[in-house]
Amino acid sequence: MILYNLLRILLYFIISILAIFNKKLLIFFKSRLFQKMGNDSFLNSNKETILIHFSSVGEFNLTQELIEKILKDKKQKLILSVMTDTGFSAVNKKYYENKNIKIFYFALDDFFAIRKIYKKYKIKKTIVIETEIWPNLYYFASKNGELFIVNGRLTEKKLKSYLKFKWIIKKVINYAKKIMVQSFPDKERYEKLGIDKNKIKVYKNLKYSIKYNKITEEQIKKYHETVIDKNKKVIVCGSTRPNEEKIWLEVFKQININNEYQLVLVPRHLERISEIENIILENFSKDDYLLITQIEKDKSNYKIQNYKKIIIVDKMGVLTDFYQMADFVFVGGTLTDIGGHSILEPLYYGKKPIIGKYFQNIEEIVKYAKELGFIEIVENENEIIEYLKKSENIDTKTFFEKNNEIDKILKEIFG
Repeated sequence: MILYNLLRILLYFIISILAIFNKKLLIFFKSRLFQKMGNDSFLNSNKETILIHFSSVGEFNLTQELIEKILKDKKQKLILSVMTDTGFSAVNKKYYENKNIKIFYFALDDFFAIRKIYKKYKIKKTIVIETEIWPNLYYFASKNGELFIVNGRLTEKKLKSYLKFKWIIKKVINYAKKIMVQSFPDKERYEKLGIDKNKIKVYKNLKYSIKYNKITEEQIKKYHETVIDKNKKVIVCGSTRPNEEKIWLEVFKQININNEYQLVLVPRHLERISEIENIILENFSKDDYLLITQIEKDKSNYKIQNYKKIIIVDKMGVLTDFYQMADFVFVGGTLTDIGGHSILEPLYYGKKPIIGKYFQNIEEIVKYAKELGFIEIVENENEIIEYLKKSENIDTKTFFEKNNEIDKILKEIFG
């Protein structure tokens, strides 16, 4: 720990010099390490304070039900510590007016800033979401109370890196009282690091506790009036990666001979829109597709008679809208070796996800969904076409209820 903090002081010195010439770096540095704590009405409460640390907006979404239950059922005061600007904005938007919550940018594991926070707020329990290893945070969390790692995960790649520094990583993680991991492979990797086996327990992924937004009847009507043809079988390809659009466009060309289908492409990265347009134009005309933002620019021109065969969603934050109106859903990053994106959104809406063979990032959830017959794994265009000729409805309500283990996790933390 001493060596770690001496190296940090040296790093601060270098950053301070660089910040003189870089205003953005200076602002970033100051915002993280020199935050105003202010006067907090809940400091006089007899209730202990709990700190929950997560990195970004993704981890915040995972943690919302946990936060709500701690506030409502345990009636605890919370400090939420977040790393990224987008994460901070999301947390601030949700909880800015809640007097039982204090929101901080994470103090970049600074020894003095973290010590000050623990001293002022008398934090007795610290919850780290997933596995960010911060030696000073872990040290003060265990020194002042109890540290819990929730939804912990450890990939093979990360394990190989950690094993090079096993002596320090082992010491830091063992500060935790309990480590609640997402899967048995994660548990085994922690054990390879020399973590106390008695501290590690496997619980279902926090993703099962997320409550996804449902669109209103009015929103559905608007989509049907402008974009989605309710008389067609709608195929939605979500979070697509390079080469996946080409595969699906070929499938669509073969299966849509009688004009029964409509294809919706939702790329993972919007900077690829022009690339996708060019792929479409290899086999279709410009009149065959529509960018979703075109409707917003000229709403009057897009009525029912203007349905297009192919829709490109060149807008963030609306993928789940299209999942809800789909007859078939493909989840991207699986036909190309990316490892897959979340299948839980379509499952939440009762849609059976179609995925390719590359699902190593979501292996545990895919395995469980496969056992229940809640997923279709395909390897080529022919298998996709055969499946699209079917029509299946699935009821996934119990799937989420059964796998939501928030109450069990809270019992580990609060007894």
